[in-house]
Amino acid sequence: MTEPAILVLEDGRAFYGDSFGALPGAEGEVVFSTSMTGYQEMCTDPSYHGQILCLTYPMIGNYGVSPEHDQSVRPWVSGLIVRQHSSAPSHWGSTGTLDAYLRRHGVAGISGVDTRALTRHIRAHGSRRGIIASGDPDTNIEELVLRARSAKLPSERAGLSEVSGGSGTVEAAESVDHKRVVVIDCGLKTNILRALTARGTKPIVVPYSATAEDVLALEPMG
Repeated sequence: MTEPAILVLEDGRAFYGDSFGALPGAEGEVVFSTSMTGYQEMCTDPSYHGQILCLTYPMIGNYGVSPEHDQSVRPWVSGLIVRQHSSAPSHWGSTGTLDAYLRRHGVAGISGVDTRALTRHIRAHGSRRGIIASGDPDTNIEELVLRARSAKLPSERAGLSEVSGGSGTVEAAESVDHKRVVVIDCGLKTNILRALTARGTKPIVVPYSATAEDVLALEPMG
């Protein structure tokens, strides 16, 4: 059973739809992506920290989710906006549904939104603060607009300290001559580590606050 939900922007524009994922209750900067695939990768991309992501591709969730697509240890989006949410994925590698994945991580989603109209609105007026809330019949839109205007932008959050160290680890290929590469984690995606290890290197991941002395103490680079 789905529940009514509503997306309200700081300028008063409202979009009605149905809730999926966690219960409605997301706030942040509303942005969009026109990618045709990769919804799980985008949700777990630290660069979307504190943002409500609108996906313009019409059907989302149709190939489910699987651990190898995670770019971090958790999703960083505040909320997800889609046109049509698929609750029955059809892919041999799927280990679950997007709906259950978002619920597990406390991320609210809204489906049934005219995502193209929303994207055109953002393109014309710039990114907007917004919230995803319950769309009950007695919803006070003016009150939601005020709440949307107070939503924090990514620049107003302690984003760097939150996303640093959230990419997990990737084992380097064993090689006697592998080169060691220091990677400063300012919101690191796991695929960057995979690409480095595939090229015969051994990434040494350090937080954004690490000093040169910290790096040398972890492993000699000579």
